[in-house]
Amino acid sequence: MRLALLCWLSLCSICLAAPPLITAIRVEGHTRTQPETILREVLVGVGQPVDSTLVAESGRNLRRLAFLGQVRFHTRPSPGGVELVVEVEDLHARVLSPLLAGHPDELSYGLVALDYNLGGRGHLAQLSLHHRPIEGDEISLYFENPRLGSSSRALGAEARWSAEGHDLAASFSQPFRALGQPWSYGASAFDTEQVHRLYQASAVQGRYRELAQGGALWLTRSLGRATKLRPGFRLSFSDRRYTASPGYDYAPADQRRVLPSLSLTLWRPRYAQDHFLRQLGRTEDLQVGSWLTLRAGLSRRGLGNDRNFTSLSLQLSPRTALGRGTYLFATLWGGVQLHGGQYRELSLLAEFLGYRRLGASHSLALRLQAETLSRPEVQRQFLLGADNGLRGVLPRLYGGQRRLLGNIEFRPTFCRRPWWVLAGAFFADAGMAWNGPLPRPKAAAGVGLRLGLPRLYNSPVLRTDLARGFGGSWLLSLGLGQYF
Repeated sequence: MRLALLCWLSLCSICLAAPPLITAIRVEGHTRTQPETILREVLVGVGQPVDSTLVAESGRNLRRLAFLGQVRFHTRPSPGGVELVVEVEDLHARVLSPLLAGHPDELSYGLVALDYNLGGRGHLAQLSLHHRPIEGDEISLYFENPRLGSSSRALGAEARWSAEGHDLAASFSQPFRALGQPWSYGASAFDTEQVHRLYQASAVQGRYRELAQGGALWLTRSLGRATKLRPGFRLSFSDRRYTASPGYDYAPADQRRVLPSLSLTLWRPRYAQDHFLRQLGRTEDLQVGSWLTLRAGLSRRGLGNDRNFTSLSLQLSPRTALGRGTYLFATLWGGVQLHGGQYRELSLLAEFLGYRRLGASHSLALRLQAETLSRPEVQRQFLLGADNGLRGVLPRLYGGQRRLLGNIEFRPTFCRRPWWVLAGAFFADAGMAWNGPLPRPKAAAGVGLRLGLPRLYNSPVLRTDLARGFGGSWLLSLGLGQYF
């Protein structure tokens, strides 16, 4: 009798502890955004029990949408269970932003108009007008529908025309929308024409035109819960043709590739929330879970390829939170092509990003990066300058197949208001790019202003930097987003 009573009491406690059922889901706080645009990111539904893990993941999904600010979930009692309330802050998602960078003698400028929430459905549309002193004028259009209908599939299209060529691209995919989603797949296609330049001491040593068409198909499976195992298959195909520009001799050999490859990713999803690190106060869901990706591909003449080789690559991305407000993100990547005991296209990258929040609203950011390239199929180089990690140095002034970069910024926040945040940057940059003997590093220092607009498409950062290279000249840059 006593045993039966204990079993009955245990059963009652389990029933009492069971999470309540969701009888309705209500969206509040939205103005321009359609309710279904928000509901499609929520991973629980009516008739299901409240799952705190899925609710937390739904919050991350919604915060990734640039047109939403604060996101809160709470429940209200209702007959038969609870009503789940999704409270959001609908942001102004249209913006017109200028672009400006360079030296008065070599100035790049442009204008970007975009809407992150076209029609209130979460579609992205962007129009860019750009003038570059070397490449000339350019116009580009981009459109993305992240949710076709109410499905988890996405569609993207891009078109660019310039004085030197064009780019046309389209993609259809089903990305991983949730940690529990088992499959991801997609297809893409492109058609491009562009001009490549090789520099030495800011002078053009080589110039050639590339015409390329191609695409890819991919399929990835996701397994596991606390740790994700994701095997994948990819089939890429391309046809690239090169011609030397008048007055120059070098052009790479034409390439035809049908390249099947297999990949395996091991990842532990872990997240931390913080503020004033890469943005200016918005809630940031920082991925602090590390991952490892291995990939192997096979090129054979029997598939129509121009040569035989095996491609191998490895990426290790350790990420960690060193206490509250301190984060280290690293990327170690290597790739190579092997055939008959010989190697080509050996590429290595090591990057370390460190962020430290100071007090409630200031931060310190650090970047260290090293890259090297050996025996490339197509001659190319890493450039050093204002567009490539070294403010205060003219673009394309230095180049080579090895590059080292270091950047450090102190980012104080001066004033924070509901509609705007004014911050600054005191920075120092150093780096070098070379082929032969190790050169002396180039360095620059400067100051900048950061203007955040919290009510405009999820706190964009308008960036203005004024830098002077040691032994060089002053350079001004104006753009969107933090420098790193």
